[in-house]
Amino acid sequence: MSNGEPVEGARRRVLVGVDGSDDGLRAVRYALREALATDSDLWIVNVADASALVGGLWDIVVPIDEIRQVGESFVNDALEVARTEGFPAERVTTQVVPGHPAHVLAELSEQAGMLVMGRRSMSGLERMFVGSTSVAVAGRARCPVVVISASSTPERTGGHGVVAVAIGSLLAHSDALDWGVREAAVRKARLRVVHVVPGDPGVGPSTYAAGTRALDERLGALRGEHPDLVIESDLAAGAPIDELVARSREVDLLILGVQPDRLSGLARGVLAHSSCPVGLTR
Repeated sequence: MSNGEPVEGARRRVLVGVDGSDDGLRAVRYALREALATDSDLWIVNVADASALVGGLWDIVVPIDEIRQVGESFVNDALEVARTEGFPAERVTTQVVPGHPAHVLAELSEQAGMLVMGRRSMSGLERMFVGSTSVAVAGRARCPVVVISASSTPERTGGHGVVAVAIGSLLAHSDALDWGVREAAVRKARLRVVHVVPGDPGVGPSTYAAGTRALDERLGALRGEHPDLVIESDLAAGAPIDELVARSREVDLLILGVQPDRLSGLARGVLAHSSCPVGLTR
């Protein structure tokens, strides 16, 4: 294990943010398995946010040393998870960085191949906001982001053998699709390309058949480039959030393409309700 800044020129890093929560440790478990599968290093970061330690109505100045001590305890918990899972200690970098979590993680993401974050479980109106850190980082990160919740995904992922990519048009190539191909290949899983047409879910069989043929035609080139990969097409009609959330129950990872610097209502809705980890890429 090394401390401080990651070594320049090191192998690909999987960055994971920890905050002492079960969701953060869930993210660590996901990140270390990703790192092992892709021969990457693990980069564990706690962003020591002074505002998170302040309660009540009074402004309290928290000494930076105390903030760092709390952060170090969170990092040590994450290190214990990595040790228990058998991840090589020499391939782990740790940092405690004072600042605002969303700003710091977005900045550090420029030096990572992937960022994994935990999402705290919510209910009722809270789901509309998903989690300010998750939303802010996912919209600004410079690398692919995976958001996972200990509540919605309590067990080890990978049991379905399917990686899904949601596409908003019938275009066969995008960053999301490229990521989906890589993930499916590494996992030895099937790739399911999902296209949801907003509208009446009771459309006739002929309409579905025509849409499925069009999607298959668009995916033809992708299948030709990756003959060893099983690529499935999945066309649906209805409310996009509802359809994608339903599919999240039967896949190991659901990947969405997002716009830079902001998340759409669709992405926020899927993040709030998904039953599997959600991957976001720009």
